[in-house]
Amino acid sequence: MVVNAYPNVSPFVVAGQKLPEPVVALVEDNPDLREEIVFGLTRLGFQVWAVASAAEFYQEVTTRPCHVAIVDVGLPDEDGFSVSARLRAISPIGIIMMTGRGHIEDRVRGLQGGADAYLVKPVDLRELAAVISGVVRRLWATPPTLPAPPEVNVGADWTLEPAERLLVAPMRAGQMRLTNSEYLFMQHMLRNFRQVVTRAQAADAIDPTRQSDFDLHRIDMLVSRLRRKAEEARIDFPLRAVRGRGYIFGSST
Repeated sequence: MVVNAYPNVSPFVVAGQKLPEPVVALVEDNPDLREEIVFGLTRLGFQVWAVASAAEFYQEVTTRPCHVAIVDVGLPDEDGFSVSARLRAISPIGIIMMTGRGHIEDRVRGLQGGADAYLVKPVDLRELAAVISGVVRRLWATPPTLPAPPEVNVGADWTLEPAERLLVAPMRAGQMRLTNSEYLFMQHMLRNFRQVVTRAQAADAIDPTRQSDFDLHRIDMLVSRLRRKAEEARIDFPLRAVRGRGYIFGSST
């Protein structure tokens, strides 16, 4: 629930300079609440786009950068803590978590995981707008720029295309459609091309907020799926195990 109130607000000003309208991304699976927030923030002078899931957000943000992301914790496909941590790892944008989970442990987890603010529902729209404004002003204490879309990672002509979550082989000899976890794994492998990546490092890349009981054998299962996809796509896939250490993509020599 968001309290509907639409007071007039002053233009964003930093050091006497009027700034453009901030772009806000909302990740909220409740359609009524999502519509209400978009309507209210738009009335208050923000540019807003909204999605209902983490997967939609990852796809959309590659082509529609934002200054601030408002992230619900209870998303249908991935919890907001993980979304926030992944976003913070690749981007300096503002992150506001908005959720019904008000326990101190959740607040601390959210803020330590990279969020700039943690709001507990129900949220008054005026408070939400004020928090966004404060985050934007901190971001724009230096000349404002929209953050670049997440990196399209390249290693020895292997390319990741984030919009479609495709791994494309050199010379476009073939391609594989990846799940979100496979995409994050391959992004990390390409960034560390021809270097050994341990299972723990791969797990951190896939889930930065993972708990101590995370089963590292999930990485082996993920690798098995990738190899099967490569075989089906008839792609020469240079991902191999390094005994007792982890995995390497590309030749080590």
